[in-house]
Amino acid sequence: MIHQMSRRLRGNDELRFFLQWLRQPARVGAVVPSGPALAAALAAALVAEIDTGAPGAVVELGAGTGRVTGALLDAGVAPGQLVAVERDTTFCALLRERFPGVRVVSGDATALEQLVRQAGVGPVKAVASSLPLLSMTGQERRAVLTQIAGVLGTGGVLVQYTYGPAAPVPPELGAELGMIGVRISWVFANLPPAAVWRYRRSGPAPDLAHAT
Repeated sequence: MIHQMSRRLRGNDELRFFLQWLRQPARVGAVVPSGPALAAALAAALVAEIDTGAPGAVVELGAGTGRVTGALLDAGVAPGQLVAVERDTTFCALLRERFPGVRVVSGDATALEQLVRQAGVGPVKAVASSLPLLSMTGQERRAVLTQIAGVLGTGGVLVQYTYGPAAPVPPELGAELGMIGVRISWVFANLPPAAVWRYRRSGPAPDLAHAT
């Protein structure tokens, strides 16, 4: 019985996430993973904006234990189109075990363009982000968003969730990067409640070689 309880605890995503957060709170942005309702809302928001049958990759940032990954697959994103980026190596191993058809890339979103290029990922049509943008420093947030804007083609879509009413992309930075956003839903079934935002890329891509 003790062995069965131990296995059940190790297989619990909330506990797994919390333990990783205790070990590396600066690298794991949340105490618990997003809930099923939030993951489904994020995936639905992304799929509503793209043609899942058209060429182009869907990149997921901060894949964690794979709750949003699974929701994206359930919503119609093909495993071969999905690229899960996660900087925690323990979570990367878990993602590869759970989603063998999904390309899992270990690395930091501040080097996203390099990561997708080295992984041989083609054009990126959409990004689904679970990164805690509002808890980042201004410099780190700018670096991540510049990378996202740089890999997305014109018309490409970013979907991002956040807690609270503040926009995850500051309006002045969004204007600079050509990312026009709108909050499209609240998910009150999540704990804490979360907002889902959609941003669409317009205008020329930022010069990543000179991004700061």
